[in-house]
Amino acid sequence: MNSSALSPQRQASRQVRPFTAQPPRRCRLVTVNSQAGGDVRGAKMEQGLFGENFGARDPFAGEVATNFGDNVLGNYNTEHIIKPPDNIKRVLGLSARRCQDNLSSLTVLSSEDRELLRNQVPGWRMATLQSGGYPCIQQSWKLKDEAAAEQMVALVGRVAADEGHADSLTVNRVGTEVVAQLCTVPLGGLTENDFIVASKVNDLNIVDLIPKRKPRFWA
Repeated sequence: MNSSALSPQRQASRQVRPFTAQPPRRCRLVTVNSQAGGDVRGAKMEQGLFGENFGARDPFAGEVATNFGDNVLGNYNTEHIIKPPDNIKRVLGLSARRCQDNLSSLTVLSSEDRELLRNQVPGWRMATLQSGGYPCIQQSWKLKDEAAAEQMVALVGRVAADEGHADSLTVNRVGTEVVAQLCTVPLGGLTENDFIVASKVNDLNIVDLIPKRKPRFWA
């Protein structure tokens, strides 16, 4: 089709238009609110672990007024100091602590404090003590044979004895499975001592006691 047969309007539209620089688009900052469908699970984990959300935040008005952005932008050797939440002291270093001998100085933990410390002892879960019905924390292991299971029972018992907390430990073995429960029975609930022992039990090297994983081959 001959271009001369096109209407003047269509001929004009086919002409090459000159390049025109467009102004840069402005980005809009979107703040995700965990209560409005954001990362609710991550926020709850942080709050349960540290007592508050631990992450990036928007600057306060007083910080913006100091023009800190002009002072640090582009400076590679800027010193950044992060102040962790105060509650972080309660969840770090359980294995480095010692159980308190004086039970009168201990208090039964609230549900929030229990969850805070339970996050520091992976594998232990909330359960009910078989004798007494008190709340406890429980862990189970599947060992490679019955001899290894007996050795595991001895290792867990030794940790509790070294901490003077053996009376609060219940260990049962059925075949090659070992189940341990911790609860400060004289106080009728869980105390910090139980989590200290659980943390030290988790530090045990039991690689030689558990079954070796069979290698998997993928085609």
